[in-house]
Amino acid sequence: MSTSWLWTEWDATPRLCGMQRVLIALAKRMRELRKKRGLSQEAFADHAGLHRVAVGWIEQGRRVPSLKTLVKISRGLGISVSELLKGVDTGIMKKRTRN
Repeated sequence: MSTSWLWTEWDATPRLCGMQRVLIALAKRMRELRKKRGLSQEAFADHAGLHRVAVGWIEQGRRVPSLKTLVKISRGLGISVSELLKGVDTGIMKKRTRN
């Protein structure tokens, strides 16, 4: 998976910033919901009115979907946008502590 990393000043450990965590969580949630319905990326994209490459990029956390795209995704999955986003922001507000 290709992901951008934020390098911290106090150590050389790569860390995801808050928005990246949300994108990765959204990607995982979307992929799980799509697979649960037995749809390939291509079949889901066609059903939702999206391009298959866009679906792939969103599921890899490489693209920030617009509100319009989130609505298309949720409709394609037969759920509300709030259900699609359920739990994707968990843990982003936790502050990092220095050792």
